[in-house]
Amino acid sequence: MAEGLTVNPHPTAIPDDWIAAYQQFRTALLGHVTDDGFVDEKIRLLARAPSEPVRVVGTAVTARLPDGDLEALVPAVDLLQPGDVLVVDHGGRESLACWGELTSLAARARGCVGVVVDGAIANLAEIAEHGLPTFARAVAARGGRTLGQGGSVNVPVQCGGVSVHPGDLVVADDDGVVVLPPRLMVEVAALAAPLYQRGPLARAWLERGGTLGEIAGLDGPGIQRLLTSRGQG
Repeated sequence: MAEGLTVNPHPTAIPDDWIAAYQQFRTALLGHVTDDGFVDEKIRLLARAPSEPVRVVGTAVTARLPDGDLEALVPAVDLLQPGDVLVVDHGGRESLACWGELTSLAARARGCVGVVVDGAIANLAEIAEHGLPTFARAVAARGGRTLGQGGSVNVPVQCGGVSVHPGDLVVADDDGVVVLPPRLMVEVAALAAPLYQRGPLARAWLERGGTLGEIAGLDGPGIQRLLTSRGQG
């Protein structure tokens, strides 16, 4: 291990019931109930399994890389457990890839459910074949090296303007990436649940010829009453 390389233990995993709860919520839905934790939209989904919807929900494992030095990725990947999301802070560097085919393959084999890179990735086609949803700022053919400059695993990092701590909840899909500390999970879920329940009812109303104006301001039960009153629910 290089001098100055810091590797902390795996964080406490987000409980399975909270993972299941947040699997329901798209990031765009969360964007209606909170302004916190939204990663810079330039960090976007670049690799995915073909023809499969992307819904990443898991526990954050973090890696902070000195510019161009990839050494911390090895212990970070080796620490991954099923259900983890690896968050890599490479300082937003777009011209030098810090993630590629072999790291992706190793992460997937360890049960990682997603990777978020504040920086660039390479081997895009191979990563897509792995089916591991991967979010990053850019794709770059030129890669970093092992330079012995240190780095850190499972420390607080910055990702797209958001402070990410090991053990945070990461929710990511085609629309973006949201990071929530565990202390906010109950509050945000309580706000998101009514909107999630309202969605199918609103869609049913519109598909049956109703107008947006008629349901503006109505919650799920209100839309259900409207559907029922018109013999549509």
